Amino acid sequence: MFGKENDRAFLLPLNQLLGFIGAHEWHKKGIHLEALGGKIHVPFGVFSPLRGEYLDLIAKVPLNPNFQTAFDIGTGSGVIAALLAKRGIARITATDTNPQAIACAVKNIRHLGYERQVEIQTVSLFPEGRADLIVCNPPWLPAKPTSPIETALYDTDHGMLKAFLNGWLHI
Repeated sequence: MFGKENDRAFLLPLNQLLGFIGAHEWHKKGIHLEALGGKIHVPFGVFSPLRGEYLDLIAKVPLNPNFQTAFDIGTGSGVIAALLAKRGIARITATDTNPQAIACAVKNIRHLGYERQVEIQTVSLFPEGRADLIVCNPPWLPAKPTSPIETALYDTDHGMLKAFLNGWLHI
């Protein structure tokens, strides 16, 4: 997460410092995901799929064999887009607005060898066009984030969920 733009000293509360250290270690080591058959690397500030129930669901749910395109809304680490690529979806557009998530997803998709199938865009929710399949794992807790790492977990007043549902209805 921290590059040249963040090379100044900074203060963090202890809980965030511990989260930062833990995320850094997970990022270095990578997270092996059985459903993916590989590792992803997730830096501090991007949601890390440590609990993989939803990933197993995506890996196992029957897909219409005619599906050729998909949108992964709020891609984060890019893990869902990678799973869809592994499942044979020919063209996936993964979107996010978090610059750290975009950089993370680009690296993971490249590392896993899916860059021909997955295009990552800095877009709020839906990209242009249509897709056969739309997947989203939105922040699910209805509270206000108190730090950047929490934005992947907390959805103030269900804002992203409402925007996703309203946007989906208009596609």
